[in-house]
Amino acid sequence: MIRFHGEDSRSIGYKKLMSGHSILYLGRGEFAADYLGELETLPCCTYLTRSSTYELPEDASYIVDLVLLEAGPAISQSGQSLAELINALAPYPVIALTLKEHEHRGIAAVREGAQGYICIDDISVDAQDSVFDHAVMRGRLQSQLSSTDVTVLSILKNINDGVIIVEKDGHVLDINPAARTLLGLNPRMQPDSSWEQTFCCVDEHGDNYRNSADLPLMRSRSGEKFSDQIAIYRSPEQPDIVLSINGQGLYDGNRQLIGGVITFRDITESQRKIIELEKRAQFDELTGLANRTLFAEQLTRAIGRRQRKQVPLAALFIDLDRFKSINDTLGHDTGDALLRQVADRLRNNLRVGDFTGRWGGDEFVVCLEDFGESGNAAAAAQKLLLVLSEKYEIGNSEVYATPSIGIAMYPDAGASAEHLIKAADVAMFEAKKHGGGRFQYYSGALNTKLEQREELEAGLRHALVRDEFALHYQPRIDLTTNRLIGLEALLRWQHPRFGLLPPARFLPILESSGLIHSAGEWVIQTACRQLAAWQRRFELPDLSIAINLSPQQLMHRRLVDVISKALADTALDAGCIELEICDGEMMQQRDAEHETLRRLRKLGVRLSLDNFGTRDVSFESIDSGFIDSFVLDQALIADVEDNNSHQRIVRAAIAMAQGLDIEVTAEGVETVKQLEFLKSCNCDLAQGFLISRPMQAEKVSAILRSEIAGTSLLARGMP
Repeated sequence: MIRFHGEDSRSIGYKKLMSGHSILYLGRGEFAADYLGELETLPCCTYLTRSSTYELPEDASYIVDLVLLEAGPAISQSGQSLAELINALAPYPVIALTLKEHEHRGIAAVREGAQGYICIDDISVDAQDSVFDHAVMRGRLQSQLSSTDVTVLSILKNINDGVIIVEKDGHVLDINPAARTLLGLNPRMQPDSSWEQTFCCVDEHGDNYRNSADLPLMRSRSGEKFSDQIAIYRSPEQPDIVLSINGQGLYDGNRQLIGGVITFRDITESQRKIIELEKRAQFDELTGLANRTLFAEQLTRAIGRRQRKQVPLAALFIDLDRFKSINDTLGHDTGDALLRQVADRLRNNLRVGDFTGRWGGDEFVVCLEDFGESGNAAAAAQKLLLVLSEKYEIGNSEVYATPSIGIAMYPDAGASAEHLIKAADVAMFEAKKHGGGRFQYYSGALNTKLEQREELEAGLRHALVRDEFALHYQPRIDLTTNRLIGLEALLRWQHPRFGLLPPARFLPILESSGLIHSAGEWVIQTACRQLAAWQRRFELPDLSIAINLSPQQLMHRRLVDVISKALADTALDAGCIELEICDGEMMQQRDAEHETLRRLRKLGVRLSLDNFGTRDVSFESIDSGFIDSFVLDQALIADVEDNNSHQRIVRAAIAMAQGLDIEVTAEGVETVKQLEFLKSCNCDLAQGFLISRPMQAEKVSAILRSEIAGTSLLARGMP
């Protein structure tokens, strides 16, 4: 039995190429005499020539199909190295003869260029026949190759890409070291096998079938270039490697196909990265649920199934009540843990076939399929209300959160995923308006709101281009002097159908649609240009302007650059710009947002906490060093005359601010008594309808003119 470096030749099937070969033996008969005598009687040998000089006979080109080289000590005595001898025998195919105990000599011969080796004391006739056939065929193939091709093959043996050369019937003629490594083959194994046995694999879907292995070979037979991707499995669970495979046919001088060259490389890591990126693009990193993109795609497919069956489905939009308060009081880590537990409860309480996703922030979406009646959707929503309202144990804390749920039924509420989710969102806001912790169906009454919202969103996308935005300005006065010292810039939208709209009507849509950034940039640039014009015209270098920022704007990477450019374009002093921001959405943010605050402070602009007193405010943020002032919320001021609790809050807030050297502005001042109370508390600044309503720039100019003349319109009738 012949052995190929540990591989049992009996396990390999071969195709007979010819009935016999003309063979030249080179050697001194040290151990091969008996073998040669037997060889002459076998069908694989039609003619045997013996030479003991290690040199080719002059007529060898006419009679020799292959050379048998006795690989023994006599080679070294001939004056030639093994490599020199094998090289001198080219282009004849060489088979080294050795004994089993000296198998290393055969291995050395193969390394130096021999086509194979035979242990003559461990051989079968069938295996021997196959070795001869393979060596002759490989020699014929190599003889067809040009010197350039031979050089290329030599290079390929030293590259990291795997290379396999096959003859046209699928017999493997050569395997480079990289291919052996990638395929997990014995590095000592001689090629001499079929393509299927060498490249046993499955495709990228995990299907284990032979056709996948045959495909490259079939294509190379036709001369077609090919590219493919194949996973190699060494266990039934996961592929060890994924290969990118390419191939090209080999031809003789008559353009007849004689074989093919298959090359491949390991793309496992790149495929892993692609899969990871695809997963990130489809799944929410925090909760593992489908993200809004994937959920919308899943909902679209579900709607398609419902259309064919003519049955309804339900889309649920879920928002956690007072989630911001949890984030602000317990921290973002607790908030993130809460969101993960909410996701787990949603997954564990849906029927087979239903699916869920995270829409964003503390918003989740659910699709309920196969609901024949809307009442069934209500029952499911009620179940989710109870489940999501149960106690959450996070670390050492017990956290409670209730959801507001909006329900939209297909097809009544919408025929597409986009419209269905918007309808459920509208219904959810309606539930939240009634106190939260409940569910609300989307109805015809809410349809008008949805239609208006969609119309507003569509209009907002063109509002800047059509010059429909405008800034109104509300004056602020110094309560010590009653003089105008600054203004707050307030965005208005002159809608072509609905008229002049306040921010409350369209700001949420700007934020949800992502248009807040372009609109915010316009506000900053317009306000700065107007302030610069007033300062120059009326010689008021200390006149300031306050600009509101949404949380999304604060997190935007271009914010600092936008403000820097506005200051540079207008030559304004940065200290004249006050940016009003909400505490809960920003002061508890992560490093990136804190870096934005640091850059703004370095720029020199003032930062103010808006709506102080009624929203969740962390005292850590007040004492952070970022804040120059805060604005008392108008809800505190509205009943401060009669509400002792609000009076105490206002006094305490102003006293705290004074201790921290923070300026205080009271907004929403509408009565003289409110103004008197604020003055008694030593509040710094005030604004409100008592002082002035928001107005267009032209009216502000008239007031500034009167201020310069010493006849302030704002001071008339004030205490």
